[in-house]
Amino acid sequence: MSEPTSPAPPRDARCLRARPSPARGRGVTATAHLLCAYLLGCGGPSDGEPEPAPEPAAGSEASTACPAQARAPERLPGVLAEHERLDYWITRAAAYGDVDAPLLSADEVRDHALSMAHAGGDDGPIGQVDLLEPLRTDRLLTSVNERFAFLRERFASGAFVHADGGPWSGEERRALRRLDTLPPVAPSLHVALEPIDLRCAPFETGYFTPTRDLDFDRNACSTVRPQEVVQVLARWPGGLRLARTRYAIGFIADAAALSPPVPVEHEQAFVRGPFVFMRGAATLRGSGGASVTLPAGARVPTPAPGEALGMTAMGVVRGRLDAEGVLTERPLTRRGVLTEAFALLGTPYGWGDHAGGRDCSRYLLDIFDTFGLPMPRHSAQQARAGSFVVDVEGIVSERDKLEVIEEAARSGIVLLHFPGHIMLYLGRDAAGTPMVIHSFSEYLSPCQPEGETLMRVDRVAVSDLTLGADTTRRSFMARITKVIVLGRAPTAGLQGAAERRPAAPPSQAPEACDDSVSVALFQSPRRPNPQQPLRVMVSSSEDLGPIALALFDPAGQRHVPAVHVLGGPPFTYWAEQPSPVEGTWTAVAGDGTRVLACERIHVRGHRGGLRRHEADVDPAWRSVWRWDEDTENLYAGFVEQLFAPTTPGQREAPPEESTWPNLSVLVRDPARNLLHDHFGAREDERVRLRPDCADLPYFLRAYFAWKLHLPFAFRACNRGADGRPPACDGTPQHNHLPVPGTDEVNAFQEFSQRVANTVHSASARTHPDSNATDVYPVPLRRESLAPGTVFADPYGHLLIIARWIPQTATEYGVLIGADAQPDGTVALRRFWRGSFLFSPDTSSAGAGFKAFRPVRARREGVQPRANDALVGGPRAWSRQQYAGSADDFYDRMEALINPRPLEPSGQLRVLVDALDEAAQRRVQSVDNGEAYVRQNGPSVPMPEGYAIFETTGPWEDFATPSRDMRLLISIDAVTGFPASVVRQPGRFGVGPADAAAVASRLEGELSTLLAGRAITYRRSDGAAQRVTLQDLVARQRALELAYNPNDCIEQRWGAPAGSAEASSCRRHAPPEQARRMAEYRAWFARRQRPAR
Repeated sequence: MSEPTSPAPPRDARCLRARPSPARGRGVTATAHLLCAYLLGCGGPSDGEPEPAPEPAAGSEASTACPAQARAPERLPGVLAEHERLDYWITRAAAYGDVDAPLLSADEVRDHALSMAHAGGDDGPIGQVDLLEPLRTDRLLTSVNERFAFLRERFASGAFVHADGGPWSGEERRALRRLDTLPPVAPSLHVALEPIDLRCAPFETGYFTPTRDLDFDRNACSTVRPQEVVQVLARWPGGLRLARTRYAIGFIADAAALSPPVPVEHEQAFVRGPFVFMRGAATLRGSGGASVTLPAGARVPTPAPGEALGMTAMGVVRGRLDAEGVLTERPLTRRGVLTEAFALLGTPYGWGDHAGGRDCSRYLLDIFDTFGLPMPRHSAQQARAGSFVVDVEGIVSERDKLEVIEEAARSGIVLLHFPGHIMLYLGRDAAGTPMVIHSFSEYLSPCQPEGETLMRVDRVAVSDLTLGADTTRRSFMARITKVIVLGRAPTAGLQGAAERRPAAPPSQAPEACDDSVSVALFQSPRRPNPQQPLRVMVSSSEDLGPIALALFDPAGQRHVPAVHVLGGPPFTYWAEQPSPVEGTWTAVAGDGTRVLACERIHVRGHRGGLRRHEADVDPAWRSVWRWDEDTENLYAGFVEQLFAPTTPGQREAPPEESTWPNLSVLVRDPARNLLHDHFGAREDERVRLRPDCADLPYFLRAYFAWKLHLPFAFRACNRGADGRPPACDGTPQHNHLPVPGTDEVNAFQEFSQRVANTVHSASARTHPDSNATDVYPVPLRRESLAPGTVFADPYGHLLIIARWIPQTATEYGVLIGADAQPDGTVALRRFWRGSFLFSPDTSSAGAGFKAFRPVRARREGVQPRANDALVGGPRAWSRQQYAGSADDFYDRMEALINPRPLEPSGQLRVLVDALDEAAQRRVQSVDNGEAYVRQNGPSVPMPEGYAIFETTGPWEDFATPSRDMRLLISIDAVTGFPASVVRQPGRFGVGPADAAAVASRLEGELSTLLAGRAITYRRSDGAAQRVTLQDLVARQRALELAYNPNDCIEQRWGAPAGSAEASSCRRHAPPEQARRMAEYRAWFARRQRPAR
């Protein structure tokens, strides 16, 4: 590994206990540790402290049998001959993708480098610095003082000592005193002519941990190689100079072998290239006879084809190379990276480049340098420098950790990091063993009977990840905390786990400004003005990767507000600029040199206002825009933002923040509504939206269409019958028809009431083949199920997809729906069998996920698109949902929600959570019915037959047959889960031979979970009654007759006859209602509604 870590107290006489990384500590030590790594790249401390070396076993004989140190075998344990061959791993890499396909193009590499150079803000860059950019002396002073504070503490505590074990003198400690000012800073560019030691502290002597392993000089920050550029910053007391390279900063000897200053006309070439990389030693011969000897691995400036630059003590040499180099401006590919990695196999390890070797981070820096991808110098920074990073520290199971690593490898090159070390992942060998290649010093090996031996490797080697297993350090696999990927966007399986690299904001507005339907830029309000914040939104079907929104004001000054990401797919990226000044702004969405969309925005001096409306003459609103890829994508973002948690970083809002009294509350919230006050007339304060379940999808779609002047249509439909699905009128109603009202808000309010009076839950349960519908079925693909998609269950309830919560490294994914109740309440609920009821049978109803049918505005009205025109793309018409069984439907959906295999115990907890949520929601519904009956008397009329599920009046408001049917289905889903693991073991990462044993274990876990969750209700006598989920499962038969509000509340919760709980019951439904309930009981026992 990069650096071994400091000793800790012995566990017993034979081995030592590893202590936590100092980065987890407190006070100046931990703070300076991180700042050294992130700001200065100081050698030793940045990659962790030395790990404990094992003590010899007690007694001389035991010591001989179990030595403290030994040389590792030439071929490490578990490594076969083929594992050390490049061609073997190139063949294996093909499992993750085309080995020659660019993972990052040369342009993308440049944008990545630009991002890393500016990502750290005031803390300094994550990646390498551009030595031609202005130097921040204030940041430099802070960095030096933080490094000195760290070192003072280490010296004072005895953690660092001289090579002879002696402590530091007062004079040496005074050299590290806090500085009020720096010595005069005068940056000057030079080129190293020989290897130059870059020291961490301002003295040339080394310092070591008390073990005094002289191979690990803690004062060795790095080694500057010949022909690397060095920027001398200041002369330092004691005969040293403060200097930096593109990747590290420290102190060099005053007599260090440096060239004269680089001439100004050559600075660009020496610092920014282009470069060629020399695989072997070469000579640069100048036209005047001068020459430069270049070592293997040199990065040589090439200002023009066939020409190269070097420097000697006499100055610049311009000429030709006697060997061909590799142009670093090339795509990053799997084959290319493996080729460079194996070219260094067997080369020596060296802490801080000691004796010409490479430590773990320098090894990777050298590999990626050949592609022009400038990596940070130290492993802690390299762990932040990927296209994306996945934190796996919380994953306990090595199986689950490996699944994340394998999923990451599909996106690109994978690096694996734990504190103090970083490795290049090769993949799995033919036997399925994960392997890495890395430069490292040592690993710990168990030594029987109880000892441990430190095995010295000290070279670039291939190994598996079991090294260190059964020791105090643990295996390499167990210690991995970060998975770093250089390449493409994360797959669906890692989308929620990945932390993207920061975007590099575009530096200037392009002359030509445009967007497209695939990447479209929107603004709100419709008339931007200084009195309202300017919201800029970008919609896209594809993942745009790191993206910044740069807003250039009329004076050309750049503003970079924080970007919020929604989705996906599709994706919406939005940012807000408060109080924009009047004039023409330019909004640019992009990353570095990549411009994705651009638009000129004209900010006027005052707010907009409402347009006049002539009652019963003017339409509800006129359609200016049309539904297309861009507006559909933005609609998905609008719905997701409306229901997303408002607390930053929160995955899912708690129940008390997931229910609202009506839809108006949501659209009036500027933090939720992307189109809030879009007209600039505070119009949302006047909007009244109280939907039931059928209204909610229509109200959301109509509201969005109204704000953006898009067409909207809806149809009157019947409710269907047994063997006859609901059917709708051939001619739709639409927003172009006249409505009452004096302004835009009045007109929309009238229009929304017309919608509410027309649509009902059967409006979306139409047959999938029908063209005369408002909605149509879509494929069960992630990109087809965007927020805003309608879900119709077969029995009379509608929901919409509110948002997807993606699976992370340690948490399961969740699909969140939203629905409304007859009283207008809007709430969120999780997808599962108990909440999203489905049947593939279309003879009486077409259930499932459906998208709104696109409509086009025409002079005579609107024209909805027919099914045969809805082909291709994510919103294509499809019958896929109806092919197969209900189990097939739910299995497909679960695979979309959690693309990676699920750990069965965790999934069981998710199902119990959902059952608990369903039970808690029922408490309020039953309480509402109880309050109504107590106030109005037990006289709620009960409909006959199917109408108990679908009617109007008090029964519809206070009876719970539909909710109870869903609760019973929920109970089945929970209790049947162990059997589903047996049915689909691969979905849960379980081998077929182990499935029965896992199911048996889950039965025990389920019993414990159900006993630990409970609801509480007030009995008829006012006493609080606790009912566990285990009780509810046992009461299934009673719950089949528990939906009538005329019965006492004890009966509605299935209280066993003769129990103390049932003793307070004083009310029962009329005998005729009880007789009919007994007749209808079979529907609930079968968990299936009857035909209409």
